[in-house]
Amino acid sequence: MNMLLRFFIMISLLKQQLKQQSVDGELSIEMLTKPVVRRYRILPHDMGFRDHLPNYRYLSFIELNITRWLLACCHQKNIEPLQWIIAMQEMVYLKEIKFLDKMMVSSVLAGWDHKYVYFESRFFVKNQLMGVGMTKFVLMNKQGKCEPNSLNMVGEQLNDVITSWNKHQIAVKSAPTA
Repeated sequence: MNMLLRFFIMISLLKQQLKQQSVDGELSIEMLTKPVVRRYRILPHDMGFRDHLPNYRYLSFIELNITRWLLACCHQKNIEPLQWIIAMQEMVYLKEIKFLDKMMVSSVLAGWDHKYVYFESRFFVKNQLMGVGMTKFVLMNKQGKCEPNSLNMVGEQLNDVITSWNKHQIAVKSAPTA
């Protein structure tokens, strides 16, 4: 329930902010790769039974950041808001995030190919890196899947992390089942 409330507050504030911005229909690489940074206080409803932020909450914070990025890009491009569907997500947990910690989540476009968009999210408490997440997703409009070039992401822009991550996914999918 808490994430739903945070989502609606974020969308409302973002819509107010976007109304004040000019729209030129173009997305620059700088706009696409500008990090989305959000700050949160870890409250009781964020906590798991092990007295720290549970794994699934990290993914929820990532979803908030990617949704914010996508809505801003669609507004700037002056197109109907796109949706997104996760194809793969992975987290590396470095340290526990505790009750009442002030957490900062910074998400940035890491790359794209002809089908997918890739995001990297970093979680900080007091400027200390607590976790890193990677998200791979497809864009969707009312007609179905749409390519990243609908947001001016032309061709492919992949780094070594994305390439090895995709190879790992292929290996997992092709592994024989027991």
